[in-house]
Amino acid sequence: MPQSLDTALPPAAVFASLAPGAQRLVAAVHVLYQGSWDDCAEDIRRRLAGKPYLYRLNLALEDPLAWLARGKAYELARGEKLGDAQFFKDTFATEMAEGIR
Repeated sequence: MPQSLDTALPPAAVFASLAPGAQRLVAAVHVLYQGSWDDCAEDIRRRLAGKPYLYRLNLALEDPLAWLARGKAYELARGEKLGDAQFFKDTFATEMAEGIR
């Protein structure tokens, strides 16, 4: 499993330091799964098992389930959501708005 995220850093700094695939995963959790890391993990597990799933995420991550565990652990330790970071909002606001059109 990848190293844990640095809980000494605020969400904006952590989000900014993530690889693009991990940033997309955070966005997916907060936009598609209403902030539920567990629901996203279950959806990925179902897709990998050939069962019905909600979203097919193209994240370009080697182990998205490990990244989900990292994000969830960070949020539990900090008591703050990565998706609430202003950097997150600035980075994905335009992309999300364009995707809806």
